[in-house]
Amino acid sequence: MQVVGDRWSLLVIRELIFGTHRFSEIQSNTGAPAATLSERLRKLEKSGVIARRRYSEHPRRYEYVLTPVGDDLTPVLAALGDWGARHATRARAVGAEEM
Repeated sequence: MQVVGDRWSLLVIRELIFGTHRFSEIQSNTGAPAATLSERLRKLEKSGVIARRRYSEHPRRYEYVLTPVGDDLTPVLAALGDWGARHATRARAVGAEEM
């Protein structure tokens, strides 16, 4: 959980699974602040979950891809999505009743 347990890391991994690889697209799709996204990408890269690869020399630009370690998170995120589809509506309704 220390590696992927925060909100932004899971959203970054989700975007990579969906085929989004460039910083600007990941930022747009997640809504993450640029500084936060940069920090999360560095953390995930250092942890071996993602890899950065250059796609342009001039200007120097990078894209991000899942490593085999990151690919192993695909069924985990799918399971979380399934859980949310089954239970999130009910959990929101209970929370609204408590207000």
